[in-house]
Amino acid sequence: MPEIPRVKLAVIGGSAILGSGFPKGFEGIEIIGENIVYDTPFGPTAPFTHASIEGEPFLFVPFHGITREIRNTTPNSAAERVFYVLMKAGVKKILGCALCGSTNRLLDPGDVVIPDGFVDYTTRRAQSLTRSLREKGVDVDVIMYRLHQPFCPTLSRLLVEGAERAGFKRVFRRGIVGVAEGPRLESPSEIRLRYTNVGIDVVTMNLVPEVIFAREIGACYATLQLVSNYGEGLVETTWTGPEAFREFRELWCRAAAQALHYALRHVDPEDMSCGCDRYRWEALLP
Repeated sequence: MPEIPRVKLAVIGGSAILGSGFPKGFEGIEIIGENIVYDTPFGPTAPFTHASIEGEPFLFVPFHGITREIRNTTPNSAAERVFYVLMKAGVKKILGCALCGSTNRLLDPGDVVIPDGFVDYTTRRAQSLTRSLREKGVDVDVIMYRLHQPFCPTLSRLLVEGAERAGFKRVFRRGIVGVAEGPRLESPSEIRLRYTNVGIDVVTMNLVPEVIFAREIGACYATLQLVSNYGEGLVETTWTGPEAFREFRELWCRAAAQALHYALRHVDPEDMSCGCDRYRWEALLP
């Protein structure tokens, strides 16, 4: 299988940009290679794209690295495979995105939230890439980390600017994301008791373990969360599921990709003034 290239930037695609064609067809981007499958201790990855933006190389993987064969749950999850590649590549800045459901009555479909906090409700996701690697017999140092500042403020600011320039009417610079296990959507009671009543603004499924693994490998991370629907029971709605998602993506996926493109063009891969790198260290115990 191909060798993992050295790059400092990465984009993890999600449902918010499905159908946009990203990264193809966006100004300043040149494709170096596509449909590249890398070998990892967890198995082969989903196909990556190796590209450059105005001369700066980056890696892109669609839909969190999930395929029909590669799931988002342990063991050998999509995230473990993707972040092994990003770790070996030396990635320092990661942009992510996803569709999400509103659990805050003030948020409507078409709103963008650039979160500054999250609550993990998952039950079958790896919580440490380095521990997963050691279980596979890979000799790596175990990393401890704080999640005091889980999302990079510099990358988040660029996503806010990108979303505003892309035409989103309402872009929120902060918010709390609840991360559900899935794959099912939540019941009205779950939305009310687990999310709305405790101050969570939106719910999504694949933010964990991305935000955790990014900190563990020493990379800054930020995500664009695009509200696609109201959480069950939040408001009276005639929402119909697949048709509504399809129509929503057709309306907004290109704009979401444009927001990511803006952030990618303006990020400085050498700038660590955000302080994200202060919140990780090697474990004292073996």
